[in-house]
Amino acid sequence: MTTPRWILVASLIVCTVFGWLTASAEPTAHLEGYFTTTVIGSLGQQDGGGGNASEPLLFNITLLILGSEGGGEPNLQGLNVTVHDLNGTVVAYGVPNSTGHVDLKLPEGVYTVSVNHGYRVVGRRKINVTEPDLFIVRTWVYNLTVECVDLQGEPLADHVVYLYDQLVFHSLDNFTVIKDGTGRIIGWNKTDLNGRTSFNGLWNGTYLLKVVSGEPVGEAYIKLQGHKNITIECNKTRLVFRLVSASGEVISGAAVYFYDSEGNLIFKDYTDENGCITRESFYAERYVVDVVWEGLQVWTGIVDLHTNDEWTIECPLYRLRVRVLDPSGEPIRNALVVVSRLQGRYGRLKGEVLYREKTDEWGYVRVLLPTGRYEVRASYGIYTGVIVVDLLYDMDEVMTCSMNMTALFLTLVMPVPLVALIFVLERKKLKKPLEIRKYKEMLSKLENLYENGLIEYKLYRKLRDEYETKLMELGGRMMR
Repeated sequence: MTTPRWILVASLIVCTVFGWLTASAEPTAHLEGYFTTTVIGSLGQQDGGGGNASEPLLFNITLLILGSEGGGEPNLQGLNVTVHDLNGTVVAYGVPNSTGHVDLKLPEGVYTVSVNHGYRVVGRRKINVTEPDLFIVRTWVYNLTVECVDLQGEPLADHVVYLYDQLVFHSLDNFTVIKDGTGRIIGWNKTDLNGRTSFNGLWNGTYLLKVVSGEPVGEAYIKLQGHKNITIECNKTRLVFRLVSASGEVISGAAVYFYDSEGNLIFKDYTDENGCITRESFYAERYVVDVVWEGLQVWTGIVDLHTNDEWTIECPLYRLRVRVLDPSGEPIRNALVVVSRLQGRYGRLKGEVLYREKTDEWGYVRVLLPTGRYEVRASYGIYTGVIVVDLLYDMDEVMTCSMNMTALFLTLVMPVPLVALIFVLERKKLKKPLEIRKYKEMLSKLENLYENGLIEYKLYRKLRDEYETKLMELGGRMMR
């Protein structure tokens, strides 16, 4: 059976229209890999032409996402891979797997591969697809080493370094750099004994570094476009504060008070045997300093550690040396010397006793005093002396002591009752032997009288018993 002619004509028209519609339609790109998405793109031709109705030949392509050369491994989490053709059209995108690979199929052509972390572009490369191939795309991930030093270049250990991301992305081509504040904190590390710390795996961008030790002491902005070492000079220094007298003698044991600009006491310390106070890693600021010596303020002033870190302060203190002599001019050792500050212009109102010292074996005592009027008293036994000194410079004074009549009188009078008492007691002790001797002599005479018949026996017996009883009482003879 022959098909009618009109049916053949109609079929030809339908095929022609279908072929025209198929030729004008955009073909589909196929993407394979770890989380890939198919995107409609002009894969037939990349020169803006009308395309080709035939299906293009696709090649298996693998993209390997790596870090930058010289170190710095990227964190694959949060990365997106986008493939553009020469017209800027997205033809494929996806997420790398745990090993950084993205597998996809692309036709022959030149493409731009972009690696994004959010809106931040962290890697880009052009690839020319002519056959199945592996393309390495390196990301812009870098390592940052930070060294913290003080104003003298000495390392600052145990200081905390904070890292802030100063870029805020609103879209792929719209971002803001924070200049007057801190952005999102990336992390923090503590410096080692060499004052160093490091941050690894940082994306390219602008960062703020802040060094903190109780309070901020240093900061730096960096544009990270490669592996970088940065040195931050912090607002710290080594304080050496030294006190000397007007003659250059070191002042040890002085109390030193450091106050900040708001009047808060920062620290109080005492100068050592070298007259120094030393502080490591001290904040370089302007300080108000008071120096107190033996309860008296001898210096006050401004110490600016921005201009100098070693300060030698000359205080108006002078050395007073006093030699104590007896009336014959011989030095008195171990004499007690008391130094008091005299207050008042005309009167002699005594202030607080500043020193109590004893003279050495040559009769000397040495004291360090601020300028002023002082009373110096010395005493040793019956000797006493006093002088008044107007101390304006280093001075040597000689004090000749005189006898203290009150002490002399007490020395002479006080022993009299004691001597009398001793005399009475000693007299009683001497009287007893005399009496024993007396009674012995009397007993001897009595014996002679009786032997010569000059006394009767009855009287002899009576007297002898009396004498022997008395001797027994005195301890001179035992009864027979």
